[in-house]
Amino acid sequence: MSSPDVWVDGWGFISGVGPVEPENPAVALPEAVEDQTRKILANLEKILQKRGLSRRHVVSVRIHLIEFKRFYERMNRVYAAFFEGDRTPARSCVGVAALTRGALVEMDFIVKESS
Repeated sequence: MSSPDVWVDGWGFISGVGPVEPENPAVALPEAVEDQTRKILANLEKILQKRGLSRRHVVSVRIHLIEFKRFYERMNRVYAAFFEGDRTPARSCVGVAALTRGALVEMDFIVKESS
């Protein structure tokens, strides 16, 4: 599962970030939605670090979540701890029927380099 990032005029569009091990996609996904959320956010940080950026540069997040009612609160606790502070990204969370490799959660991010 790749996570392509495209950068245009200081804006980054990072799509399809899943709970995979980027260096070895064959590694099994974490089972719990909390652990999958942590892995996605760790993968995001690796992408950002390659450009000298941090989570404070994230301006928008779209979350795709299966079994929305069952997993939303659990995912949200991890997400909220990651983006704590006075400025959090705009966000939408969408319930979906299925995700790649049976993942429970996947995220897309919009980043502004000079935020």
